[in-house]
Amino acid sequence: MRRYGFLALAIILNSIGHSLTIVTNLGSMPWPASIVNIMQMMNWNMTETIFTEGLFVIGLNILLVGAFVPQEFGWEMIFLIPYSILMQLFANLWRLWGIDTSHLSWRFSFDILGLIIAFAGYALYQQCDCCYHPHDKLTVFLKRRVNVKFTKYFNIVLPVIIILLCSLKNHMIYAFNVGTLIGYLSQRRIVGFWQEKVLINIKFLN
Repeated sequence: MRRYGFLALAIILNSIGHSLTIVTNLGSMPWPASIVNIMQMMNWNMTETIFTEGLFVIGLNILLVGAFVPQEFGWEMIFLIPYSILMQLFANLWRLWGIDTSHLSWRFSFDILGLIIAFAGYALYQQCDCCYHPHDKLTVFLKRRVNVKFTKYFNIVLPVIIILLCSLKNHMIYAFNVGTLIGYLSQRRIVGFWQEKVLINIKFLN
């Protein structure tokens, strides 16, 4: 049961971090940034966008694997449902606190803090090793079936294409900024720090 408690904490941390980077509008990771641009284009709220996009990726995973595995589908939904709801709730909270309209220096600081918190959540649910975001399942599949290099570029190029296509209607690009580059360059080191310096002491997860 403690494992699932830490899984819940991981989803909360991930939601706190990514929603913070979205609200600052100074740069989210590529996939969250693409979701924001889809949200603006479709005029949906964040929960609707994340859940719908997540279902699409789950469907893609099923097609690539070539089989529907109920247990895998269940675990992905266990992650996706609370994550999509919490992202909206935390984003509303940050806007209520005025983070989205604060001074540029404050927004940049919150953006970096959001990345660090999101990476902590990612590292924690990787350690829990029982429930993953649909994008993570897709990444694992591509690494196994193609290679790491292809997967790395896939997770950059496809979100950028989505963002550019959305910009044709939005006439603006959202959540893709300097923080995106910082997050991309630092993700491996920050996740490694959480895993090697902090989470290694959570013995029951091993």
